[in-house]
Amino acid sequence: MTRRILWVGAAAYPLAMIARVSTTVLVPEKTGAVMRLLRVIGVMTVATLIVSLLASLDNNNRSYGGSSGFDAGPFVVVAVIIVVVYFFTVTLPRLVQPRLYALSVDTAGTPTALLAWESPGPAQQLQATITQAIENPQIEFQQFVNTVNIDRRHYQSGDSVNIYGGHGITGVSK
Repeated sequence: MTRRILWVGAAAYPLAMIARVSTTVLVPEKTGAVMRLLRVIGVMTVATLIVSLLASLDNNNRSYGGSSGFDAGPFVVVAVIIVVVYFFTVTLPRLVQPRLYALSVDTAGTPTALLAWESPGPAQQLQATITQAIENPQIEFQQFVNTVNIDRRHYQSGDSVNIYGGHGITGVSK
C-alpha cells in the first residue's frame, strides 16, 4: 500500500473508497459433490437395470430359435467406468479442497478483492494492517501474497438466508 492506495495485483483500491475489510471462511461444497455423485450412480443404476431387463426379454424371445441374444454385460462395464471416471475427475477434487480463510476488501462501488489462505492468521493480520492504514494516513506497508486460483462456484461463502412470504415469494431457499 502506497499513498493511500491499496494494490491487489494490478488493481488499485483508494483507501477512501474502501467500505469494508472483513475475513470470512470459504467452505468447499463437499455435500453437493457427494449428492451429484449419488445422482450419477442412481442414473447409471436405473439405466443398467433397464438395459438388463431389455436384454433378458430379448434373450427369452430368442431362446426358442437357438440364436444368442443381446448381452448387457458390456453396458454394465461402461456404466461402472463412467461412475469411476466421474468420481476421480469431478467428485474427488472437490472432496480434497481445503477450507480457505479469505480477506474480502469491498469498495463503495461494485469491485471486491478477495485474498485467501489455508490458515486464518495471515487474513486476520492483513485485515488489521489495512484497518490501521485506513485510520492512520501516514502508514505505508508492503505484503506479498502468493497467487492461488480457485473456482468460487465450488465454495460456499457468506450467509445462507431463507426467505418466506412477501410479494410473489412462496418459499425460496437461498
